[in-house]
Amino acid sequence: MPYLLGIDIGQCSVTAAVCRPTVHPHRRAAEPGWAPAEVVALAGPGPSIGSALLLSAGGDLVAAEVGAGHAVDRAAGYLHRVGDDVAVLLGGHAFPAQTLVAGMVSWVAGRLWQLQGQAPDRIAVAHPTGWGPHRLGLLRTAFAEAGLGEPALVPRAGAVVTSVQAAGQLPAGGGVLVVFELGASELEVSLINPHTAGRYEIITSVRCTDVSGGDLDAADAGTQRSLLRSGVDLVLRTVAACGVPAGELSAVLLAGSAAGHPMLGDLLSAALGVPVLQNGDPRTTVACGAALSVRPRGRRPAATPMVPMVPESPTAEAPLITATRPVSPSPQAALQPPRPPVKVTAAPGARR
Repeated sequence: MPYLLGIDIGQCSVTAAVCRPTVHPHRRAAEPGWAPAEVVALAGPGPSIGSALLLSAGGDLVAAEVGAGHAVDRAAGYLHRVGDDVAVLLGGHAFPAQTLVAGMVSWVAGRLWQLQGQAPDRIAVAHPTGWGPHRLGLLRTAFAEAGLGEPALVPRAGAVVTSVQAAGQLPAGGGVLVVFELGASELEVSLINPHTAGRYEIITSVRCTDVSGGDLDAADAGTQRSLLRSGVDLVLRTVAACGVPAGELSAVLLAGSAAGHPMLGDLLSAALGVPVLQNGDPRTTVACGAALSVRPRGRRPAATPMVPMVPESPTAEAPLITATRPVSPSPQAALQPPRPPVKVTAAPGARR
């Protein structure tokens, strides 16, 4: 059965989800609907796999969790280095960070081929919402060099909105949405003006590394509350800086590996006076939304793969897997985007 693949590559983990067509009894066969997105276990029972990569003996980029190699041969934290001039060293070779991102996308696509028995019809890769044309261009080039075709690039905040919208959870009447994505290494706050299904306007997006899931894990209850209040304050400052009246906010959407903290919802609700919504497991919301973002708006999806050009047969070593520059908590801080992956060909040296 054809399927759409959504991939969320973070600093620490990678998550994948698929969306499949489903024919409703009262619709013509040529006009199928789409089932809710489902998370795919890439390795083991958990919803995610570590984002670290290693270079196999055959020269392929492989997810470190499933490959065999020494810790020193692993590359991690490459996402936020997309756009940097200095390459990432792995296995004695220098790789542009976007090449590693493309490697991870290739690995995930290959893994899905192994699990599903066919390649995805379309691939969507989520990226930090604040990324601009430069980083996105680097990703597109890396994808093309890796033989991936043209995967869709989906802003993380947009993927969150799409996921919640597809579940029918957005408040009626419209209004500005706050997307609060709290991951293991950073907090991303975005203001989104939703339109029709699958369409939205990004008002602004701010990234802050002073509040993260890693910090929460290492803190006691009192410090955790203080950190979460800092995140809420960032939301308030961002809303004020954009001139959005409090009455125009309609909801806060939660996503990210640390967004399920029990104190977070109450703090946001008390500060903003709007519903705080969470669609399923917040760790998988972005990947699910990415898959949903590439649903065709017209007729039945093509019967043959439209974009990904993954290997003709799965590799024996499993598929290849693989940010924005940190900004101050100030809502006026400028944001920049990350890089994509490409084929597993080592660059001769760091690019300047």
